[in-house]
Amino acid sequence: MNILRVILAGILLWVLIFVEISIFQIGLQITGVTGSVIHYILLIPIGVFCAWFYYRGKDKTNGFLLGLVMLIVGTILDLVVTMPLFLEGDYIGFYSDPFLLVGFLVAVVVVGTYDLARKR
Repeated sequence: MNILRVILAGILLWVLIFVEISIFQIGLQITGVTGSVIHYILLIPIGVFCAWFYYRGKDKTNGFLLGLVMLIVGTILDLVVTMPLFLEGDYIGFYSDPFLLVGFLVAVVVVGTYDLARKR
């Protein structure tokens, strides 16, 4: 696993999700189940793009492992940036949201599936 590339891919994933959330959930006020469904749909091309970015280097890292590491990078960025600046440190409320946990699962599955598809 190329550590620098996976960190960059994780940062890219976090930034793209941050922009998407800012536009749809904050800017357009699309929240709740509708906002989550839109997020999950948009997470597919975002995750594919970030996986493509990582695998340009011809690495053979397992996609599901890559997705988990990218998720960890994004979680660290959430802890450092999102929580203190935008959510006033409500860590339990943020990380116990079932829609967030489903989003985590979707992100890992998308990256893992991309890896499986590119090997065919």
